[in-house]
Amino acid sequence: MKNQQLKNQQLKNQQLKNQQLKNQQLKKKIKNRDLMNIEYYTEKGSLSKQKVKLDDSIFAFETNPALVHQVFVSQRANLRSGTASTKNRSQIVGSTRKIRPQKGSGMARKGSIKSPIQVGGGVTFGPSPRSFSKRIPRKMNRNAIKSMLSDKLSDKRLLVLDSKGSYDKPSTKQFSEMLKKLKIDSSCLVLTKNQDRSFFLSARNIKNVSMMTYDKVNVLSLLNNDWVIVLKDAVNSLEENLTSNIVRKKIIKD
Repeated sequence: MKNQQLKNQQLKNQQLKNQQLKNQQLKKKIKNRDLMNIEYYTEKGSLSKQKVKLDDSIFAFETNPALVHQVFVSQRANLRSGTASTKNRSQIVGSTRKIRPQKGSGMARKGSIKSPIQVGGGVTFGPSPRSFSKRIPRKMNRNAIKSMLSDKLSDKRLLVLDSKGSYDKPSTKQFSEMLKKLKIDSSCLVLTKNQDRSFFLSARNIKNVSMMTYDKVNVLSLLNNDWVIVLKDAVNSLEENLTSNIVRKKIIKD
């Protein structure tokens, strides 16, 4: 037992050291600015000679696994319906008459037929409808997304793709060949600027490929996919969405 606890502690210490080392390397890359000017890919899957500039406050954000886990748990909790329901003894329809006299029968004492120990009776401490929702501040949610994007980029699993004008009509074959040239053989998330029908239909029938607009990106979708492809025309919109200050309008009633 003690050996197992010691191994678990050593494993946690090693993971912490690896995370600290990764953050240090990320800070060095921020200073050199090499990470922020990356080459993007064409619609055919070939590497372009030109580069695209990325905002270091988003794509070079310090990774925070604890924050990512907190946001992930809240998203999973918000997906729960919370509709499980049972009836306790007060909600069961039936008589409250005592089944038999307390003494004299030689058998165990019994109350009403609504008792939890009776067949068809109420349930003791059963589930009832409740809300599992957890509120996460907008700043924490954004920082978690930045942390995930930075982690994907540092692991070379985030690519920028220029697909402007390449999908005039849907072509699953063209999209599949592009993924093969990019050597993407696992789950992939594609972030677009708008819902381009031809581009969406081209990827819809390919396994493990999901697509969403830049303003719908979340921690859960980033965790569920190994690769992230950001379209070149969606980079600026994604950066603005994660850095802009959203002010809620207050409605003043006369």
